[in-house]
Amino acid sequence: MKLPSVNVKYIKKSYKWIIFLIFIIILMIIGFFLWARQPLANAKSQTKGIAEKKAKIVKFDKFFMSDLNRTYYTIQGKDKYQNENYVIIDKKTGNINIVPLKNTISQESATNIANSRININKLISTAPTLFNNKPAWLVSYFDNKNKLCYITIDLKNGKVIQSISNV
Repeated sequence: MKLPSVNVKYIKKSYKWIIFLIFIIILMIIGFFLWARQPLANAKSQTKGIAEKKAKIVKFDKFFMSDLNRTYYTIQGKDKYQNENYVIIDKKTGNINIVPLKNTISQESATNIANSRININKLISTAPTLFNNKPAWLVSYFDNKNKLCYITIDLKNGKVIQSISNV
């Protein structure tokens, strides 16, 4: 019994096309993720520019975004005198609030305060924000029932200002 002959050239050509298509699909996926992150990258760049001009920040350490009732972008950085500050910018109005870090509780402390009140199942973010025109930490997380929750903590003294559960 004779086996049918296989066209080796056809198989090699097919493999080349399959590899080419996989490569194109990977490039499209990477391009999509870069495109999807572009608005946040633009916000970060603009926030840095404002912090440089208005708050005289020369060294940038962190970028935060908080979005509960309003969107705030925050830069943590040092000015030319090596004073470390949060520069909190209201996305809608462009108003700037400069908060010296030496007068605040840390991001880790804010997360620990939130975790001590309610057991956090999955932390989403902890970001500086403004709440009733006062600097605060906004801790967003999923609880044990996978419900979205927020705790707002005073940035200066660590007191819980507001807690929103089961959003």
